Order: sequence, then C-alpha cells, then structure tokens
Amino acid sequence: MNGFLGTQADFWWDVTLTSETIVVIAFVMGWRYARQHQGFKHQKAMLAATVLVTGWLCMYVAQQIIAGLSGFDGPEGVKLFVYVPTIIFHSLVSTLAILLSGYQIYGGFKWSRMDGAERVLYGAGAPRHRKLGMVTLLSYLMSVVTAYMIYFMLFVLYAPLRTPEYGMGESVGVLTAIVAGVAGVIGVGGLVLGRKGRVTA
Repeated sequence: MNGFLGTQADFWWDVTLTSETIVVIAFVMGWRYARQHQGFKHQKAMLAATVLVTGWLCMYVAQQIIAGLSGFDGPEGVKLFVYVPTIIFHSLVSTLAILLSGYQIYGGFKWSRMDGAERVLYGAGAPRHRKLGMVTLLSYLMSVVTAYMIYFMLFVLYAPLRTPEYGMGESVGVLTAIVAGVAGVIGVGGLVLGRKGRVTA
C-alpha cells in the first residue's frame, strides 16, 4: 500500500512517522503549559502524550510486522558513517525519552498537589522534575529529528532495499522496537504507580 507523504515509503511507514511527530507536538504543548505555570493543563497534556507514546510503540511494532523491514540501499560509506550511527543514536534517545516519561509521570503525581483549581509542584522533588522534564523534551526532539533523517535516507535520498534475504536479524530497527517496547511497559508502569502515589491537598 502506497504512503501518503509522496515518497517511496509505504502507508505504515508514513503513519509511523506522522504519529511520532504528533507525539512530540503533544509533549511540546505540555512543556509550554508547565512554563506558563498551568499545572493542571500540563498534567493532562503529559498524560495524553504518554498514551500517544504507547500507541506509537504499538504502531511501530505493527509496521515492522505488517509492512516488513526496509534496508538501506545507499553507498556503503554513507551506511557505515551516517545511517548506522544515526539509527543507533535514534534508538538510544528514543529509549531514554520513553524511560524518562514513565519516571516523570510518576514524579509528577508524587511531587505535586492541588492548590485550589491548579496542580502545583512542591518539595525536594520539584526541581528534579523540572530539570528532567527539559531532558525528556530534548530527547523526544532529537528522536523525531533523527527519525526524519532515517526516513529521508531510506525513502527519499535512496531507494529502499526490500529483498527476501533482508531478514529480521539485519535490521537495527528491530532492536529499537524490542527496546522501545520494554521501555513502553516501564513507562506505563510509572503512570500506574504515579496515580497510586499521587498527593492532593
């Protein structure tokens, strides 16, 4: 099935890239609410973004299973010095972002309370939550930038490699899916624990 972004990618690749972009936009909105000291809106936006991340992970794994894998078919030098380092870095920052999301959801409930109609941070954990929030956001931004770089190299700059010999063991993306899936479970666990440990005024 052809994609809708006008490249050589198929439908599932385009859906995956678009959904990751939506996830990052949701996190940026949540960060903006935090900067404006709108804690209740910040909380809702971040919970929505966490649900979207979980959905994106399912989408990514489904894309790998349904659409199959696409290999890099460009020059060997570009593959060795640009493509592989980019996809490894993408895997690392994506995993870091998802792990931090789970921890931040947990900490957001643990170190906040209702003050009238607004949720506010308090206590020793508040500065840590703010600092890690920026690290989490930067991780997501780097993740989406490198995702676009990978997509560009696979489906715009060069023709994608799709052959019967190109199996699961040849894809760094499969490792990404496995690690991200584990991280997603941890992130959802952080959400559940955070809700149980929330503090209200």
